[in-house]
Amino acid sequence: MLRDLTVAKGLRPALAICAVLFSLIHGYGQGTSVGIYATLSEYDGDLNGNKHQFYQFKTNKVGAAISFQQYINPSFNIVEKLSFNQLRYQSDDHQTGFDGDFYGLNVKLKYKFNNGYIFKENAVVAPFLVAGGGVQYVFTDQYNGVNSGPIMDGGLIGNVAAGAGILFQLNERLGIEVGSTLNMPLDDTWDDVDNGYDDFYLQHNAGLVFKLRKPSDADKDGVSDKKDKCPNTPSSAQVDEKGCPVDGDKDGVPDYIDKCPSLSGKQNLEGCPDKDNDNVADQDDKCPDVKGVEQFGGCPDSDNDGVEDSKDKCPNQAGLSQFDGCPDTDGDGVQDGEDQCPDTPKGVRVNATGCAMDSDSDGVPDTQDRCPTSKGDPANNGCPVVKEEVKKRLNFAMRGIQFETAKATLKASSYPMLDEIVSIMGEYTDYNLRMGGHTDSNGSNATNLKLSQARVDAVKDYLTRKGVDPARIEATGYGEEQPIATNKTAAGRAQNRRVTLELVLKNP
Repeated sequence: MLRDLTVAKGLRPALAICAVLFSLIHGYGQGTSVGIYATLSEYDGDLNGNKHQFYQFKTNKVGAAISFQQYINPSFNIVEKLSFNQLRYQSDDHQTGFDGDFYGLNVKLKYKFNNGYIFKENAVVAPFLVAGGGVQYVFTDQYNGVNSGPIMDGGLIGNVAAGAGILFQLNERLGIEVGSTLNMPLDDTWDDVDNGYDDFYLQHNAGLVFKLRKPSDADKDGVSDKKDKCPNTPSSAQVDEKGCPVDGDKDGVPDYIDKCPSLSGKQNLEGCPDKDNDNVADQDDKCPDVKGVEQFGGCPDSDNDGVEDSKDKCPNQAGLSQFDGCPDTDGDGVQDGEDQCPDTPKGVRVNATGCAMDSDSDGVPDTQDRCPTSKGDPANNGCPVVKEEVKKRLNFAMRGIQFETAKATLKASSYPMLDEIVSIMGEYTDYNLRMGGHTDSNGSNATNLKLSQARVDAVKDYLTRKGVDPARIEATGYGEEQPIATNKTAAGRAQNRRVTLELVLKNP
């Protein structure tokens, strides 16, 4: 009775620790397993000379154990194991021995060979190794045929443990585990002989291990996440044993998204066939027997010009949609079939027949016509030719321009001549007026140059006030640099004092 009370007291701390562990473990959810085992234990120590005579079950008694395991990763678990082991040994001459009860609580790290590297995680046969430590609450009595007194009466001592075993996985939740663990209590007196930490006992166990909760199944397809090769399958999809959607026609498109589940088709066409290989499903193909383009519902566009053959007036020549598929090679807006000038340079304005525009109908295309809005002479780049009589009028007017002596002031007698020039400029709008001012050699060159420029500026100012665009007048003073007669005589000097006028075509 006294020993039973002592045992009960000894179990209290172990049971308290177990309760805390169970509370923590219960919160782990899907990663927690519970094991229940029957155990047998064998002695190896000072009394048998450490002969390691394991697996000789002469006097063994059955014990029990319970374990909790938490999944860390495919290779490792944490294992808490609470065990009650009955250990008995008696020498062959029955002179020495002991009978003991060992209450153990160990925490161990479990290495699993079914980690996906050595064996598959769902392997039926799953070997493992364990190592760790904990505490032992020990009761031992002498046992030599007649009990003669206690050796250790409820001693709490440390323990080091290591072992190996095999888990036979029956299914995802239940397995049978067998294994052996070598325990070294960190006290050498429990067998009544103290030779220094060389007493061991080997615990053999066999039992059932089961997970507290069903394996997780995030996509609700009936296949656990651990086995599910397609973990994100929609709940509406029918799946196979691997958790992947069923593909009845084996075309790579699952039935739940296959628009043609009974016909092998293409993945990019949602599982429907395409016998002409134009990437338009047969059921949507307006021309299912001829390779076409998606743009026209599977009907062909042989010249790839964006006009389907049935509407293309030139099906074998790439053309433009505005010309019903016919080409416009020179890009002038007139299709080749109607273009009388099919090689017109790019950018050239053309008429309805595709030829270069001739706005003034003078036979010179606008692109070559320096006067495209005035009918002219082809020999003069399409510009009007200055008539001889007009040249004479201009020369007459030029001789009539007079200035006050040594000044840039126009004489009133010059006005009719200048008005004649204004009239000529109105007739020949495609021409500019080039004026040159000249003097005789009297005075310095600088003074003469300044005077000549002032005089042509006076003429330009008059013509401008009469309506001539100043941009059409070029006025340059040359001073005494370009004489046309000798400056040694009064007659020669009079000829040198002049304003020259010339009509020149505008720049193209």
